[in-house]
Amino acid sequence: MKLTPPDLRPARQPACSPARWFQALAALVLVVGALAHADPLVDAAAPVSPETAAVPAEASSRAASLVMGKDWIIKAADNICGLKDASQLSNPAVVDYDALLAATPEMKSMRDQKIDANTPEGIRLTNAAVDRVTKACEEIRTQLGHCSVWKEVRHRDGRTLTDITSKVKAQF
Repeated sequence: MKLTPPDLRPARQPACSPARWFQALAALVLVVGALAHADPLVDAAAPVSPETAAVPAEASSRAASLVMGKDWIIKAADNICGLKDASQLSNPAVVDYDALLAATPEMKSMRDQKIDANTPEGIRLTNAAVDRVTKACEEIRTQLGHCSVWKEVRHRDGRTLTDITSKVKAQF
């Protein structure tokens, strides 16, 4: 057995080294982030019934992508124009996005000429249709004084939101 002299032994790191502080802070950020995004549809104060206890896998994955802020329940990908932060929403509007896309001249020509959406021409027409819907939604949003337009948005209290689909369609 070989003994090492005391001056050649590796120095012991102090208990509060900067690396350890950083690791602890990173772990805390991960835990807080996980708690903040756990399941925004579940109210901690609400009792759990047998019907709500078993949630299907598809519902829990859908719920994980939802964001809540100031009582609005949104999916970030559902924003068409206007404010995107749920905590800033005050008077959002909703539209039937699929109906609006189908009503654009670009999508009608794709359907009439039987152009595949995966071809270069189909991609160009689809992008033009999305741009047309976005611009029309923005115009109606500003005219009517809405803060944003969404494909789907809900409020925790279940209030009815203004559907501006027909007004946007009239812009085409």
